[in-house]
Parts: sequence; structure tokens; C-alpha cells
Amino acid sequence: MKRLMMMTIILMTGLAGCGTADDNGSEPTNKGTDQEAGEDMTVQKGIVAGAMEPSLTVQDAEDQNVYVYAVKNQTEQEKTFVFSSGQKIDYELKNDKGEVVYKDSNNKMYTQAIQEITVKQAEEFSQKIVLPKLESGTYTLTVWMTAKGDQDYKATAEVYIK
Repeated sequence: MKRLMMMTIILMTGLAGCGTADDNGSEPTNKGTDQEAGEDMTVQKGIVAGAMEPSLTVQDAEDQNVYVYAVKNQTEQEKTFVFSSGQKIDYELKNDKGEVVYKDSNNKMYTQAIQEITVKQAEEFSQKIVLPKLESGTYTLTVWMTAKGDQDYKATAEVYIK
């Protein structure tokens, strides 16, 4: 019983010293910084964390429609993607009516092996896509990553076929 009371007193004393107010009750002073009142000091220090940024760009090629899908690491840490097969990305083409006219993974087989790809800070994972022959028209190309248990990092572009 005595031990319990002693521990309670020690704990209460320790908690009492954890306050944030100044001992003299005055407001904190600005010690030579140019920050305005209300700014959070921790937000301004270090690198601001970004995100994994997907993109889809057209690449010049004769007699082919070629795009490059990329996911750039704009975060402060390395990002590791785990794939359950040889397939890293998938894509589909929709016509102007919204109907899927082509999906890359349909009727294809991929190696069944777990693979990991690590993308370091400021680097990117990219893969070239050669579209199949299409009739004239406007299509929507949507590409995504097939990493296991992760976001799909979709990117979309309009495709114009003459």
C-alpha cells in the first residue's frame, strides 16, 4: 500500500513538470526569427514529403503509337513495389463511347515469380507501351501499375488515331 502511494506521488510529480507554460506566466518571445505568429516551426524544417507521381507521355515513333508510363518517387523514402508475376503494368483503351476496345492483359500469360522493384528518392520506374493497330478515332488510354497490395498509380491520356 505504501509502495503504491509512493509510486502515485512520483508519477503525479513527474506529470506536473510536463506543462508547456513558462514559469513566469509571460508569453513566449520571438528570439530573432522572421516568422509570423501562428506559424508551425516543424513544417518549415526539412524536406516536405511528396508523393509517387504517375505520368503518361507520348513518344515519337514512326508507324507506331508509343507512350511511356512512369511513376516518379517524390517522397523522402525509397519505395519498393512487389509484383506477383512478370507483369508490371496493365493498360486499356476505351473508345469515345466509353467501351473497352483493348486491354493488354487479356489473353496473355506472365511468368509467375515474385519480383521487387525499388525506386529511390527522385528516381522513377518507367515502361514503354506500344499500342496495337487501331481504327481512326479518339481513344482514352489508362495505364496502371500491378504491384501487389499497393496503389495502382493510374495515368490517363487521350489518343488520337488518324
